[in-house]
Amino acid sequence: MKHLPMGWLLPAAVLFGFTMPGTAAHTTEKEANMKSGKTAKVTAESIVRLSRITVDPERLAEYLVFATECGRRSMAEEPGVLMMYSMQDKAHPEQITILEIYTDSAAYERHIKTPHFQKYKQGTLAMVRKLELLDQTPLVPEMKMK
Repeated sequence: MKHLPMGWLLPAAVLFGFTMPGTAAHTTEKEANMKSGKTAKVTAESIVRLSRITVDPERLAEYLVFATECGRRSMAEEPGVLMMYSMQDKAHPEQITILEIYTDSAAYERHIKTPHFQKYKQGTLAMVRKLELLDQTPLVPEMKMK
């Protein structure tokens, strides 16, 4: 589990200067299959992550506008984003969890460079009190939503 201080909110790949092959115009075979209507699958190359975010309660409504816009646009516009599912804790509404699934690291790299993600990240910097990025290993990778 990674506990990142408030000012350290950019994704780890950007912070550490990792670069991955691919550009916005690059399309993997998995992404092409998704565009053609074939079901995308989680593979060994996929990135599955839980992002746990604690938001300043005074700015929660404003944060939710940014988060929902980014999530919707990511799912609609990015074939490499297989899942962007945001949840708000019922008992502690300032705690947000986002299930993120990307086809591979190149899809993730493209995602963090999109205008909608940058708008979200820059727009919410002062709202986020805590960010944890928790990479996961799926127990049943072929499982999908009905």
